[in-house]
Amino acid sequence: MLLEIEVVNSLLQLVKNLLQQPFESMIYQTKSFSPGEYIIREGELGNGFYILDEGELEVTRNEKVLNEINLQGAMFGELSDLLNHKRDASIRAKTSAVVKFFDMGLQEFVVKNPKFAVKIIRNLGRRLCWMNEMAIRGNTRNDYLRSVEPIAEDGNLELVPRLLVVDDKKMIFDQLKDCIADTGWEALGALDAEEALDICESESFSAIVISCSLPDDSAIDLRRKLKTNPLSSRTPVVGMLVKIDDSALKTAADAGFSHFIYKPIVKNAALTTLYQVLELDPSDQYFQVVKGSLLFSVPAELTTSLVDEIKSSFRARIRDTINDGVNKVIIDVSKLEEVGEDSVELVGDFAEEIEGMGNPFDIAFISQGEDSDMWKNLDGCEEAEVFDTLKDAVSGQSE
Repeated sequence: MLLEIEVVNSLLQLVKNLLQQPFESMIYQTKSFSPGEYIIREGELGNGFYILDEGELEVTRNEKVLNEINLQGAMFGELSDLLNHKRDASIRAKTSAVVKFFDMGLQEFVVKNPKFAVKIIRNLGRRLCWMNEMAIRGNTRNDYLRSVEPIAEDGNLELVPRLLVVDDKKMIFDQLKDCIADTGWEALGALDAEEALDICESESFSAIVISCSLPDDSAIDLRRKLKTNPLSSRTPVVGMLVKIDDSALKTAADAGFSHFIYKPIVKNAALTTLYQVLELDPSDQYFQVVKGSLLFSVPAELTTSLVDEIKSSFRARIRDTINDGVNKVIIDVSKLEEVGEDSVELVGDFAEEIEGMGNPFDIAFISQGEDSDMWKNLDGCEEAEVFDTLKDAVSGQSE
């Protein structure tokens, strides 16, 4: 921060000396970027700077989104150019974007165009305000999450996501709260935009879910105001609307909403969206370590896309489990509404993946009913035991 203050002071002196000099034509290149395409990469040596012409950008570090740039005329990349430092963050296009790239040195640019020194100082001033805000809030990790009392078995602090749900129908809030019931996350409801703004004056959240059907376009106005509030300016905002309402979807997308939960609310789909927004691994919904065993909870309802999503995480989960010294697996199929081809294939592929790792895993199932023993017919599960509850399975594997 002290370094940036020195830069601001230096530029203030430049302004005093240069504001009366004639303005010269600017030489720049116009560059277009597609969503996800990088403009600046972390670790590169600063060479030139940029001005946003159209679109929205994301500032990332170690693949984590730190901030957004969405104001036309916003300057970025100037500090590393000025100090001849490596870029300390990456910047990529969030939407289709157009920028002006100035490949001359910043000092040369300011000498030729002194009126832009004021713009640079304002830009650095905003950054100083952001850093001050972060210091006040004490955020040293992902500022989308907040610390709570120790709840982990080893007594370490865990970070628990906290959601604000804004909908004028309490039933919708209750449905969404039911969706996250098994995650340990917290949720608070607001019935209108005014109540939501009042709450956000004193509380911070991991994500804010706003119903796009709030009266009088107040959802769009609420999103705009939240982005000007220091406590919510970088909080991800999720739109919630009826899936078949294409007009509402377009209006919301044009207003800046980039993630959506659709009504009627489907638990797995809603959770996947929230996990993505919170930059958490969506497969955490289905895998966790409990009492020294990897618990794989098979969802109640399975779709083709969900099966593919879960399968894609198998190898990494099993690898991490082995790396952590865990050699016991519990597969909970008790929530399945119907045992069909998809569920049998999913569990079978998981068992095969375990077997393919070449490690002897102690496998147990949680299942009730007459067909419970059928799971033992799967390859690699012949020696598995079947229990009625998680408590029984954990106890049985400990013996």
